[in-house]
Amino acid sequence: MTVSIANKLIQGRGGLSDVAALALAFIDGGVEWLAWATGGATAPYNFPDETTMLSQVQQGLHASPLAFLPVLGLMVSPVKLMTFSLADLRAVAAIEGGATDAATAARGRAILQAHGLLTQADLATVPAFLSQLGVATAPLFQGLGLNDLIALADLPAVATPDDGGPDAPTSAQAAAGFALDQARTAEEFGDYYRAYLALAAKMKAAGNPPAQWRDQAQAAVQTLAPLMFGALDCPQVPGLVSPGEVARAVGLWLRQGGRIGFSRLSEGVCRVIDSTTYTNETGSAAQQTLNLYLTNAQSFLAANYPQTGRISQDGRSCVLPAQSGNLYAELLLGPGGGITLRQFRRMSPPPETS
Repeated sequence: MTVSIANKLIQGRGGLSDVAALALAFIDGGVEWLAWATGGATAPYNFPDETTMLSQVQQGLHASPLAFLPVLGLMVSPVKLMTFSLADLRAVAAIEGGATDAATAARGRAILQAHGLLTQADLATVPAFLSQLGVATAPLFQGLGLNDLIALADLPAVATPDDGGPDAPTSAQAAAGFALDQARTAEEFGDYYRAYLALAAKMKAAGNPPAQWRDQAQAAVQTLAPLMFGALDCPQVPGLVSPGEVARAVGLWLRQGGRIGFSRLSEGVCRVIDSTTYTNETGSAAQQTLNLYLTNAQSFLAANYPQTGRISQDGRSCVLPAQSGNLYAELLLGPGGGITLRQFRRMSPPPETS
């Protein structure tokens, strides 16, 4: 029958852009489907754009949004692959085609890093780290999905303060135990783990012994979590739109007096602890700290709209950074079209060089 993209009739792979034609080849059966659909199919297939076509072909053939690249050991959405340059896609295709020389392998690693993609080997470090923390067998971590593993993958890099002594649990283990008590999802575990360590570093600097850290972290969560109920509002857009459309939605929301809040309570708690001077404030003082953080973030975003975005590995969300001087913010365009504040912080100055 017919296949059309943006009302343009497609006769085969030659009718696609070079990037889309190559990305289609990473979908198992994708090239064969297009040949069938443009030949003997009995129904027309109409797509608004090439990215939508690839996404729907992947989902339709495999009931999953993720293609599997077996040589790299990479689960990735074709939507994400469409953000690659043609040269990067060709390099990935060479690896999947059997190229084993050192230069191609190094190029492949650089491409994955530049696009923020994690292979199965990268993700395998997560269960090992959870075991090291002593929490791997917890019910929360049984049946982790791709996004859960990605959310936990950078926890080993989180800075930990010095520990209390040779017989005491490490601060990382203490943070994990605390986070496990608080969290109901893997993402929340990551939030509370980071929050505990950020607060522990402040308490250590103030001379508070490690024996007090957990109680103070518990008090901080009890104080801050209820304050986040009013910090979850956000603008909405219809799905995965361009950075320009996100900027317009954010601008309109701010001009109407809205605040761009967090995607979940635990994220807000973490951001207040790790990106403000908060230590043990309660009541109006804690509320003032949250309000000031959000006010400064909104002011920054009103003057510094994101210009670019990085699509997630599963192709369903997008992180949009904005920076001016030493201030840095990230917005998250979530799977449902909500635009939330992922972080707002002051960046550390680069190290001096002699």
